Amino acid sequence: MKTEGMLLEKQYTIPFALFRAAFTAFQKRFVYPKSRIAIAVLLLVCCIYGYFFLFGDDGKNAIYGTVIIVCLALAVFQWYNPRKIRRNLMEAVREIEHDEYRLRIFPEYLEIGTMLPEEEHPSDELFNDEPEENFSGTRIYYNKGLHVTEYADFLMIYQQKTMFYVVPKAAFTEEELEILRVHFSQQLGSTYQSKV
Repeated sequence: MKTEGMLLEKQYTIPFALFRAAFTAFQKRFVYPKSRIAIAVLLLVCCIYGYFFLFGDDGKNAIYGTVIIVCLALAVFQWYNPRKIRRNLMEAVREIEHDEYRLRIFPEYLEIGTMLPEEEHPSDELFNDEPEENFSGTRIYYNKGLHVTEYADFLMIYQQKTMFYVVPKAAFTEEELEILRVHFSQQLGSTYQSKV
């Protein structure tokens, strides 16, 4: 259990409402813009083929009608799919709402992950061994791909556009939050943003 040079350590839980707000913010940033562009393109294609369907006289109305139906179906799918993903994820998150997480901040990296349930090992007591750390997490080094965004109630940490971590600000004192802000702005520069 290496803690040398650690700037800050905090254990916390993530309330369901906070995770829902964080996932919605994540979707607004990475999913909805692409979805809206796809829907706009599909609706434009519908309009073009709709014009030919209504005013064309070359006998291809069946093809035009098929293209319009397919494009409308794809547009509805683009609109519905992010909402379905959010609903399914929220159902899964309800089961782990009371799990405990830990964030450790080091000068070169951060560690974030889940605290595992305590397990007793009789051999530890017998040989005076220190118990194994009950933590399953990820070490994330500060680089240009790491982004931290501060919102009113939480910090969102992400390295890829497909996975993110939520850290509730309520778990920290104002002094600890200031340490985080200063450290992240020094280490990450423009990839640390505040939306407060």
